[in-house]
Amino acid sequence: MNSKRNSLENMRDCVRTAFKNGSKRGHEFKKMRHAIIVELKRLGFTSSEIKDKLLEWNKRCERILPPSEQKRQLLNYVEWTDKHQCWLGCKGLEDFCIGQNKCLFYKKKTYMNRKQVKRTPFDFNRAKRFLEKRYRAEGYVMSLILDCLRQVQIEKTTGETILIGYRAISSFISHHYGHRIDPMTVYRRMQDLISEGMVEVVVKGKKGQFGKPANGYRFLNWKEHVHPGKATTHNNLNV
Repeated sequence: MNSKRNSLENMRDCVRTAFKNGSKRGHEFKKMRHAIIVELKRLGFTSSEIKDKLLEWNKRCERILPPSEQKRQLLNYVEWTDKHQCWLGCKGLEDFCIGQNKCLFYKKKTYMNRKQVKRTPFDFNRAKRFLEKRYRAEGYVMSLILDCLRQVQIEKTTGETILIGYRAISSFISHHYGHRIDPMTVYRRMQDLISEGMVEVVVKGKKGQFGKPANGYRFLNWKEHVHPGKATTHNNLNV
């Protein structure tokens, strides 16, 4: 249990501040109730332990909820989150942000994410040539999707998991390359990239860049198919 007590210090800075000081009723209370639950789940606390922590937090809030409301607004809500895939990123907490230059959680996360994505697991140029040869015009679209994922990964410092929806990919390609590709086409070509073993889906249905449902993608250690009598080699390159 000591390790879990210590891990409270690993909460996002804004959430840890709200947990220690309490929250005002209304929007702040509801947002931080959700954030505290999500953070404690991330840190390995059980549902029973989370309920105890919420009751502690309630005593420090603007007005202490009576027992009947504690059960309805706190304990039952923990049970609700147990049944759903709940998640909350920094964007969802921007109203309570203490500033990226002060937030130790943000600095640590950014450092780790940059370290994770410094190199890609395969040669993008080789992959693009392979796709355009195998799929022709469709392969070119697949190449654009790969470029989109990589650029978002770098610009947003996402780490290995790139959270983005089909509409966002379509908008990115239109803005950066001038090609109008509808989201359904993006979906089909993404399935081809998955079947080729270049990317995989590691998260489903969370909110992406524009607040719409999005998947989380990760690049795999792809290798070009080797035909009998032919040999190919790969070197990991920065892209």
